[in-house]
Amino acid sequence: MRKLIIVALVLLGISSHAQDSLLINLNDVLELARKNHPIIKQAGLQDQFAEAEIRTAKGTLDPKITSTYNLKDYKDTEYWNKFYSALKIPVWFPIDPKIEAARSSGEYLNREDYIAPGEDYWQVSAGVSVPIGKGLFIDERRALIKQAKLYSDIAEAEKIKLSNKMLFTIVKSYWEWYFAYEQFVLMEQSMQIADEIFRRVKLDYEYGEAAVVDTVQAKITYQNRRADYINAGVQLNNSRLAMSIHLWSEEGLPLELPENMTPSPESSLWIIPEDSTLDKVVIWAFENHPEIQKVSAKQGQYEIEQQWNRESLKPQIDLSYSFIDAPFSTSGLEPIDLGENYKLGVDFSFPILLRKERGKLQKSKLQIESLGYELLQTQQQIGAQIKSVHAELTASQQLTSQYADLAANYQRLLDAEIFNIENGESDLFKLNIQQDKFIESQIKYLKVLITYQKLKAELPYVAGLPYLSYLNMYE
Repeated sequence: MRKLIIVALVLLGISSHAQDSLLINLNDVLELARKNHPIIKQAGLQDQFAEAEIRTAKGTLDPKITSTYNLKDYKDTEYWNKFYSALKIPVWFPIDPKIEAARSSGEYLNREDYIAPGEDYWQVSAGVSVPIGKGLFIDERRALIKQAKLYSDIAEAEKIKLSNKMLFTIVKSYWEWYFAYEQFVLMEQSMQIADEIFRRVKLDYEYGEAAVVDTVQAKITYQNRRADYINAGVQLNNSRLAMSIHLWSEEGLPLELPENMTPSPESSLWIIPEDSTLDKVVIWAFENHPEIQKVSAKQGQYEIEQQWNRESLKPQIDLSYSFIDAPFSTSGLEPIDLGENYKLGVDFSFPILLRKERGKLQKSKLQIESLGYELLQTQQQIGAQIKSVHAELTASQQLTSQYADLAANYQRLLDAEIFNIENGESDLFKLNIQQDKFIESQIKYLKVLITYQKLKAELPYVAGLPYLSYLNMYE
């Protein structure tokens, strides 16, 4: 059995997949995803949505030109020929400048439309409208613009949320691929050892050095190992495909992991915060977590709406004044006398019961109060999640070290069993038991290791750190 011992030791230490393979580490995968992944690119569109929202709101301040023209000619009589054009220039302050030009002529004009024929019936006026009641301190257009600016905070939070979710999914897929690969290598080694043992036992049987039951036992062991190997191969292929769906080229084309590419166990992307640092993480998350940012921004929007609703309780009183240059002179404007030719107006309106306005104000107050409770609950949940994941991470780190030692000890027991067989002090039954325990310990170690690696990325994920980076805490 001496040759059997040598073969077994070699196979336990060397993987046939370790040769001619290409390693790819997690950092390279994440960097590729940040640049090219469609979901992360989609998340980047949130900034453009915010810009579009602000641009739409600012559109309420766009200058506006209006013009109308009406002509009536009946039985060779010009009843009227009226043209009117106005340029309104909304500004941020509660003042609306307006420039008007009008031309009116005809036999049957209303007296308010009459313009003297001195300069071809033209008249120009310029003036302003000023609210002194509702709309003085805030109006609907200013409220919309302020709310749109807060929407950019919501969009940024949504961008971070979508990006982090995808990056964390990629991290989990990577380590599941790593587990499947290591399991496949382990099952392949075990199958090769079982095959070699079966071949050697048959040879010993032919020379009368082994019983027929030993060949049956060796064959059963080989068949079980081969079944495990096939199943591991299926899992490896599935995990490789699951990992491949996250890989994209700069041109937006999907990439596929080649079969000779393997995951690297090296990963120093994340640290395990100490207890003092963990408090900093929690404090940072209470203010900057995407969910906190979204609730805070919505609260700010409703506060602006509350301001406008409170303003709506005032009566609508708008004063307007325009000076008139009449008649219009093609040679230039005459000296302006604001107290001579002008139009003055006062617009007043006030709903007596104010039920609509008071209802809107009450709703906005309730929304702010509701979001305040939601903010407290969200902070509590985030803080609890961070502490829970950190506790799991610390425990997982210890378990990983323990299971690594346990697997190493089972390796020693297997080596010792092989040594005993060499000296005729054991049999295949004991060897199979030790090999089963060794495989079981390796699988347990891999599972704990994968959990540990996932938890290292989950902590910045639940904390809401942009792109799962602790560096954002110190910017």
